[in-house]
Amino acid sequence: MIKLISREEAIRRAERIKRENELIYGVDFEILHDIVDIRELIPTQKELSRKKLEAVIQRVLHGYDAPIICLYYRGKLYLLDGHHRVYACRILGTEKVEALILRPKKTIKSNIGESVKRQGLKSIEDMIVVHEI
Repeated sequence: MIKLISREEAIRRAERIKRENELIYGVDFEILHDIVDIRELIPTQKELSRKKLEAVIQRVLHGYDAPIICLYYRGKLYLLDGHHRVYACRILGTEKVEALILRPKKTIKSNIGESVKRQGLKSIEDMIVVHEI
């Protein structure tokens, strides 16, 4: 059985990622709660599990509402958590999703842009669904 995180778990995960980033970069971050267009998201994960994606699609159809988690960096939104949720929404024709957005309060230097570029990731369309990962 595939376990999906709850709305409350997503919020706790965003807080944990925020604290981790504050330690890594030595800068305070804020968490913004917003609705984002999935076409604006840059994934940080190339492969999706077909089995998990099918489970997420079913849950989304029945009201699954855990927000995704993104990093706002240099004017772009990098998807940190919720790749299957976003892809499921795309398949189902949803254009916007609820998001918790981590934003540094001061300028930071991150390698996230180079990392996604090496993986060939520019948009949700670049992710691939595989039998198992």
